[in-house]
Amino acid sequence: LDTRQMLAFGGGHIEGAINIGSRPELSVWAGQMLDYDKPILLVVEDETDLDFIVWHLVYTGFTQFAGYLTGGMKAWENAGLPLQQLKQISVHELRELNESVQLIDVRSPEEWEAGRIPGASHVFVADLRDGLDGASALDQTRPVITYCDSGYRAEIAASLLQRRGFQDVRSVPGSWQAWRNSGYEVRK
Repeated sequence: LDTRQMLAFGGGHIEGAINIGSRPELSVWAGQMLDYDKPILLVVEDETDLDFIVWHLVYTGFTQFAGYLTGGMKAWENAGLPLQQLKQISVHELRELNESVQLIDVRSPEEWEAGRIPGASHVFVADLRDGLDGASALDQTRPVITYCDSGYRAEIAASLLQRRGFQDVRSVPGSWQAWRNSGYEVRK
């Protein structure tokens, strides 16, 4: 579980890591996305945040920890260990893309019904966790772009898809908020 913020995670992470950023919502999304029977190995931005992160996980019922990456990703990088990246694109770049990409709105059904980016399909982020077939309708040979309200859930979804073998996955920082604030077309 990589708890760094989305831009840091996208720049380089341990292959197979799931990104759930260190925010108060951590406990909610960890409860939705992680397996209670598997030990958690943590990657943190700052080791002084470890107590905050562990408290949120324990509060949600996670009690099996494999430890944390001492020295964080800088230690991993300095050791010459492999990095995986998760591309991120702006709403401006997204607007210029054609229909060859699969644009996935991972917000709740209520958010989806209130408005969405034209051309998007809907798959709620919780339906992408391991063991569910939320990604079964997606084509692994075509690029997948995820967005949510602000980018937080989009990064969770993108990291899950990447973990499941999707090679060309991207997320949108700012997501729906950035799209609307840029004055781009909205569908209902």
